[in-house]
Amino acid sequence: MENQSNEAPVAAAAAAEVSSTTSSLTAQPVEPTKRSLRVQTWKKIQEGKVGIGFNGIFNRIPAFVDADKAAALLTQEEEFKKAQHIKVTIDRALHDFKEQSLLANKSVYLPSTRDSSALCLKVEVPADATDEQKKESLRVQDIQKFRSEIGLDSKLKLDMVVIGSVVVSRDGYRIGRGNGFADLDIGLLIELGAITPETAIVTIVHDVQVVDTLPVNLFQKYDSPVDIIVTPTEVIRVSKRLPRPNGVFWELLSERRLKILPVLQQLKEQLEKSGKTITLKEEDTDVEQHQNSRRRRGPLRRRFQRGNPGRTTSQTDNEQQGENTQKRAPRRKGRFVNRRRRTNKSEGDQSGVEVGAKSEDRKFNEAGAGERRPKRKNRPPRDFCVKLSNLTRDIRVKDLKTELRKRECNPLAITWKGHFGKCFLHFGNRNGGPSTQEDVDKVLKSLNDLSLTITTGGGESAPAAGAEEPPAENANAPVQTKTINLNVELLKFGAKKNEGSASNAGEEGGDNNANANANANSSPVNGATAAAGGEASGASRVESVDTTTV
Repeated sequence: MENQSNEAPVAAAAAAEVSSTTSSLTAQPVEPTKRSLRVQTWKKIQEGKVGIGFNGIFNRIPAFVDADKAAALLTQEEEFKKAQHIKVTIDRALHDFKEQSLLANKSVYLPSTRDSSALCLKVEVPADATDEQKKESLRVQDIQKFRSEIGLDSKLKLDMVVIGSVVVSRDGYRIGRGNGFADLDIGLLIELGAITPETAIVTIVHDVQVVDTLPVNLFQKYDSPVDIIVTPTEVIRVSKRLPRPNGVFWELLSERRLKILPVLQQLKEQLEKSGKTITLKEEDTDVEQHQNSRRRRGPLRRRFQRGNPGRTTSQTDNEQQGENTQKRAPRRKGRFVNRRRRTNKSEGDQSGVEVGAKSEDRKFNEAGAGERRPKRKNRPPRDFCVKLSNLTRDIRVKDLKTELRKRECNPLAITWKGHFGKCFLHFGNRNGGPSTQEDVDKVLKSLNDLSLTITTGGGESAPAAGAEEPPAENANAPVQTKTINLNVELLKFGAKKNEGSASNAGEEGGDNNANANANANSSPVNGATAAAGGEASGASRVESVDTTTV
């Protein structure tokens, strides 16, 4: 009995010690990584609603609100005023700074394309170019226009390099999107002498992307620090400059990376001709940009099937599974498709209403069993819509986009219904606030006397969506240029949906309602009418149409 009474406290103490050890192990903080810091920052941008774009936050250099204010702050610094040659990366958050640099008569350089052997591209603007022509030179898609290639032997000396970042600390450490192209570009410029100790490396970020410190052990010799950090509210200068890379670290690059970037292959050949021995990395572990992007673009139902786990299994996973993966029988395809029978008019209107309500419930309330389409996040609210009519089948959506860019009219989205002779331009405040009457007047002023000039004939232009193929005898028809005047009609959101009539209205019915309301309370715009805010029932119907991002 005495031994049993003595053993009980000992066992209790041992159990308490084990439980304390287990709790201490579980309570240990997880060591941060570059990936975890990126995800944490992307979430802060998303939760703070300071990002721009539907899918422009995660896995990229995020675009943020008030980027123009940060660019204006940088242009007031002494480094920018003294700089003449400035290289800027192609991140969307830096577009305002590129425009302001061109307007300040600076020489702006952009990264070269993947298949080019040039060091960078210089934006060539005529000496007598207007401010609008300078802005247009940055928006062109053809790199042969307003661009000139700068070769490896150009002896270029840069005064400032502006790059984007995901996370940056006040002491100069920077974390990018994770593919290493920005660090490799800076290392290449240092290798060729384009970046000197006098060159200022600047990054433009939002205030939520700036932290006090970052773990120093996360950074390697090829990571590029920054000298100046610019946000919409302040300019942060690094007190003690961190060491920069000495150049390109060839032992960290694979042969495949050199094939992707011809400029590196050309530099390697030049260095080998001069007698330098270069050894590349034998094992190919480089992470490339847009990896497996095309394989993930399939329908969502294929990605979320029971037999498709939604991720690619690694080599370690296959080794742990062993031979079980080979013995697993392939999944049988379903023989029958569960289709809902649509009711006809003979079954009565009441049954049709019940089925419609049930399908809506299944679509929205039973999301787990029905479709699993993810909701779009950070979608700017749409305040008003502009309807363009009198479209012909010869007009393509790219013709309209080109004309809108010339007029500096940037809608959030375009709903294209060219086969019906109309389209809808959706507008809203990109900064998150509601649009004012001044914004509406600005849009209507930019669309005043809207007309499109198109070229037909000659067999060059492709038929519009839904149009029939032209006959063979008309393929060699003479080229003709014609101008089409479009009707502009303003539709404001916010009107309550007209239950019953709005749900059963077709395409033309919705248009007639919108035109009727417009005629009741409207003002002429470009030969058409502008509907009042609370009167357009057709506008509330248009709000749910699938849209195409500009």
